Amino acid sequence: MIPAWLKTRLDMVFGIDLRTLAVFRVMLGTVLLADQLCRAIDLTAFYTDLGVMPRDWLLSTNGLWRVSFHAANGEWWFAALLFGVETIAALLIIFGWRTRLALVIAFVLNASLLNRNPMVLLGGDILLTCLIFWAIFLPVAARASLDAALSNTPAPADNRHRSWASVGILFQVMSVYFFSAILKSGADWHNGTAVFYALSIDGYATPLGQWLKTFPQLTTGLTHYVWWLEMVGPILVFIPVLSRAFRFSVMAMLMAMHIGFIFCLELGPFPYISLTSLSLFAGGWLWDAAGRWRDRRAAAIGPQPLRIYYDRDCGFCLKSVLILRSLLLLKAEIAPAQDTPRAKSLLEANYSWVILDHDDHAYLKWPAFVILLRRSPSLAWAGWLLSGSWAVPIGNAVYDFVGRNRGGFGQISGALLPFHDRPFESGPIAQALAGFTMVVLLTWNFCTIHWLPERLYAMLTPPLRKVRLDQYWDMFAPFPSREDGWFVIPATLRDGTELDLLHPERKGISYDKPEYITHEWQNIRWHKYMERVWSAAFADNRLYYGRWLCRDWNTTHVGQQQLDTFKIIYMLEKSVPPGETPTVEQIVLWRHGCFAVPAATATK
Repeated sequence: MIPAWLKTRLDMVFGIDLRTLAVFRVMLGTVLLADQLCRAIDLTAFYTDLGVMPRDWLLSTNGLWRVSFHAANGEWWFAALLFGVETIAALLIIFGWRTRLALVIAFVLNASLLNRNPMVLLGGDILLTCLIFWAIFLPVAARASLDAALSNTPAPADNRHRSWASVGILFQVMSVYFFSAILKSGADWHNGTAVFYALSIDGYATPLGQWLKTFPQLTTGLTHYVWWLEMVGPILVFIPVLSRAFRFSVMAMLMAMHIGFIFCLELGPFPYISLTSLSLFAGGWLWDAAGRWRDRRAAAIGPQPLRIYYDRDCGFCLKSVLILRSLLLLKAEIAPAQDTPRAKSLLEANYSWVILDHDDHAYLKWPAFVILLRRSPSLAWAGWLLSGSWAVPIGNAVYDFVGRNRGGFGQISGALLPFHDRPFESGPIAQALAGFTMVVLLTWNFCTIHWLPERLYAMLTPPLRKVRLDQYWDMFAPFPSREDGWFVIPATLRDGTELDLLHPERKGISYDKPEYITHEWQNIRWHKYMERVWSAAFADNRLYYGRWLCRDWNTTHVGQQQLDTFKIIYMLEKSVPPGETPTVEQIVLWRHGCFAVPAATATK
């Protein structure tokens, strides 16, 4: 039996509020959805046999430990099908319906997707997979979800949640920073130049970041600040003394750091995934304070909460109001209109649900929905936007359409949104697995900083890499890269026309440095892919990139306008200390003939 005082301390340090888990769930589903939509733009190029990584090369270079369902078929329709399933899972996570099943599907497919094309992996990809994994074991749908709205058994009354899974995910989030700080062992992090050199990588630095690096004293201060925050912050959040202050302060400072990344560096989804992970440290006292403020505001408006009346004979109507109350975070009474004379007469006269406020003012049809939005702590802004008279005719027309067809909607909701008895908490076996996984992942992370034997790392690598829980938090570690540059691909068509394959709209071929290298890439994954084309470790991929360039051009051009030959040239510009002028070296990485056997001419 755990003493009460120890339980309180453990809850403060390792517990997560259920309302915080609801926010985390919505953020997690949103970043997963955004990631899927962004990846889908390059579905053929990155995830089919017609792209830059056909399955034969994937299997020959990655072995059997990188299992991928996406590699079961190389055609675009199959990749689109899997993308569609994961997109639906992300939407289910956001709204909290069949949440645990949706999380399992999302985890399996996301790990599979990462294994399909390692050439486009980003630092945040592994973190996203890890967060999805841990969410499976947590009651993330106990608040503000369809699961909570339609459950026959009430969700846990106590907002406090502590389990092996909550301990594991909190350690997971802080591992990103602690082990990253350990790996930042280069001199740049200790002499204060790391941020300057990070902002000197023009392929990542935004215009604001390039401007910021002109203040060396500021970048020196930021270097020390980032390193100490990543090193000390993870320790402070788990100290049982002043835990509320430490936890909130570290969360706020790390969030501010990632917001700075968004404005200064092109890092793709990584900052947004990190912000999602840090939301887990929002204590319940924040929601309690917000609730007290809302109660004071409500008391100033009137003593009674909203009362929502629905048609007793309409099961779809009951589900609708239960869902709205849950998702909009409303304090509202729900009752059949037939039990209240005034509500009954309004319902029968207007064929509408009825909402009464503290003044007994009645709202019907669309205005009733708007008043719910306006009373919602999360979507009040939407209520104000939709409260204009212009929206009433449109909204009422939509409401009337639903009302006329509520029998059909009732059948659909009965099939897709039935009442259920699924538990919100995971069982003891699942929690035991979560505790075991936590120990394994902490062991793995200590192996990455060489505090544990290499043979242990080698033993853990195959299973963790298969499910993409392998993690190596080496962003700008041991120091920011000094290598920067841009690509030029001079090409010749079959009729002798010369052009830059990356910029065919231009006249002639230019080797000049672009004003903003970050604008050279379609997106961050193409940037990461081309970065690896430059790397000698991935030199074999230049052949497949060359074949894809031929295929991509020649499928839309015929005859003498087809691509014949080209060179892949990297204009290497190494970062130099402030005041020095960098030099540019032209390196030919690859020569390719679309109608001949290609051959490499140089490596990094």
